[in-house]
Amino acid sequence: MNAALAEHLSATFPEVAVTCADFLSCAPQAVYDRIIMNPPFRHGDDLKHIRHALKMLAPGGNLMAVCANGPRQQREFKDIATHQEVLPRGTFAYTDVSTMIVRIDA
Repeated sequence: MNAALAEHLSATFPEVAVTCADFLSCAPQAVYDRIIMNPPFRHGDDLKHIRHALKMLAPGGNLMAVCANGPRQQREFKDIATHQEVLPRGTFAYTDVSTMIVRIDA
């Protein structure tokens, strides 16, 4: 959680409700048409965050996420992703983790 970033977002985009909380503790409600996310990757956290976000996706909506490109992620998204794109190593300057983008449609 980053209170300073949440404050900045609230000030920059006053028309958008910004909540600073542990994402996994937020009650899932299928209300969002689009979700774009870059969850944490440690210990399979990307999978936990994406599963939770899917519960917030309205029917007909879609989710786009950057996640690790590992065997667990490949298995998890094999049958539900409408698009998977492996990114080249080093795409993100702060890590050399193999990553991919997934799109999942509700």
